[in-house]
Amino acid sequence: MGVEEIIARINADAAAEAERILRAADDEVSRIRREGDAAAQAAYIAISADGRREAMARRRKLLARAELAARGGVREVREEAISRCFSGAKKHLSHLPHTPAYPDVLRRLIAEGQEAVGPGEHHVLFREEDQDAAERALAAFPEVTAALLREEAIDRSGGGIVVTCRNHRCDQRFSARFERMREHLTRETARILFDGHD
Repeated sequence: MGVEEIIARINADAAAEAERILRAADDEVSRIRREGDAAAQAAYIAISADGRREAMARRRKLLARAELAARGGVREVREEAISRCFSGAKKHLSHLPHTPAYPDVLRRLIAEGQEAVGPGEHHVLFREEDQDAAERALAAFPEVTAALLREEAIDRSGGGIVVTCRNHRCDQRFSARFERMREHLTRETARILFDGHD
């Protein structure tokens, strides 16, 4: 089996794993959307019903308060749904180092890290528990040196690596990537879950 066939097989396996992960994420998004819509609708109905029971003289004022409170309830429900998505993603990422696809993930993180730190002599730092997977991933980068990562991540779950080159450093650990992408992920998750559901 030639290098091209091996690379093709690795790419096919990684694509299949990515497809499985995307299907699972789509299922989770659908479930969270249904729960979020139902909770938001229930909160809105309850608050609106309270407003209608008030005296006619105060009706407008109470309905305005009810609407404001409903928006706050919807916002809270949406924030909770997004938080649950993030928790699910972190949980999924914490299991990734224990899967056969993990070396492929590390290989991709190394390549992205090299691009981020620029050209030169690259050095990869990996967690001790990831040594086997890191060594398999590093086989695709014979010019890259590697060593154990001596610092602890803020979040011990998950995995990943750190790529350095001269004074440049790209922290490709899951926890660091998650924090770098948090704002974008929050907007994208909200768009997926609630787009058109104002």
